[in-house]
Amino acid sequence: MKKVLLVTVGNTADPILKAIDESHAEDGEVEVSLLYGRPFPGQSASPFEVAQEAKKRCQEMGVGVQTFEAPDPEDINSCLAVAREVLHKVATAEQVIVNFTGGTKALSAAIVHAALTEPLNGELILDYTGGQVRDPQGRVLREAMRVVRSERTATDEILQQVLNRLQQGNYREARLLAERLPEFGRGRFAKQVTEALYLWDEFDYAGAVQVLRRLREAAKMLADDESLASLAELVIRLLEPGQHICDLVDRLHRAQQKQGMPGKEAEHFPLLVADALENSRRRMKENRPTDSVLRSYRAVEVAVQARLFDKGINPWHPNWQAVSSEAMQRYLALVKATEPPRKISLDNGLKLLEAIGQQTLREDMDEKLRYLQQPRNDSYLEHGYQRLAAEDAQRLHGYAVMLCAELSGAPLEVVRESVSHEWRSL
Repeated sequence: MKKVLLVTVGNTADPILKAIDESHAEDGEVEVSLLYGRPFPGQSASPFEVAQEAKKRCQEMGVGVQTFEAPDPEDINSCLAVAREVLHKVATAEQVIVNFTGGTKALSAAIVHAALTEPLNGELILDYTGGQVRDPQGRVLREAMRVVRSERTATDEILQQVLNRLQQGNYREARLLAERLPEFGRGRFAKQVTEALYLWDEFDYAGAVQVLRRLREAAKMLADDESLASLAELVIRLLEPGQHICDLVDRLHRAQQKQGMPGKEAEHFPLLVADALENSRRRMKENRPTDSVLRSYRAVEVAVQARLFDKGINPWHPNWQAVSSEAMQRYLALVKATEPPRKISLDNGLKLLEAIGQQTLREDMDEKLRYLQQPRNDSYLEHGYQRLAAEDAQRLHGYAVMLCAELSGAPLEVVRESVSHEWRSL
């Protein structure tokens, strides 16, 4: 494990040397970065001299060391700029120990602030060498020195916020927050998973699966990570159903362009239906009821399309010549038209299935469909200006679940679990 000790250097060598000795004793592979303030005119035992003494100690122990100078150690903005530069150079380490004992108050404050706000890949330890027993000059005696530690990084804080948004199904906010995560390590993994889930949520299955496929090996390595294990498991679980949905959607897109019909890919229609229902449920969690109702309706529409394709009927380019004259007469009577439509809508699809002798919806289910259609049609995102309430979305989602099960001929609980984005609690 790469470990970095970053020390602010003042005009007293003992606490700096103690920090180096302890870190080296714990892990001989530690690397040291020394940040000192440019000496003031006439300053005795200048920080530069202390830094050189500490550098010599590191070299004697065979410890890698580099030095950095803060040009104005009394100016907080100048110190912050240098502190961020130094932390950026060590950001990929698995552990960064920041000892802020030495230097001016501005330099110590700057390194602590930068350490807590800069994106770091690994663990951060804030380290202060101090004690109660002091010499006549007020300095802590070497034998009385102690180390006080605290752990928490900006990356940890942002990561936690991202994970919270993901669990809420709020992928838009999660995606914005994830932009602040580092482009390496655990932060990069969380950022890319967030992108994949966002794309999936926007029905860009191909884009989502492409990202998930790249993350598969990283997900396996993070199976035991306390924070990311659940997210890693989700990556692995979604890959197979995601690929099946991609294959089906590709064939459906071709069918929409009048380029053939789905073959064996059609067996994955239940996944597509279930995913629309899950998308609807996420919109409820996100408190977007109107969007939820539209997706509930979409799930029923996909279930009807699945039934049509099963009978060899392309809803975008129906071959009416393949429908028997008797069935056509029944169909035209049901839709109250003299000519068949150019495309088959949800309602027309159900009537066509009925005309060719297929069982569609029971009377009570047909009533639930009307309850789902009316607010959807009157909503702001369709043909009207009605805003739907959360309780409406919840009730209509329940209707959609029952309608999809009726049209699919089987409950969809197991299929929904396979495409669900739910994961274990943090």
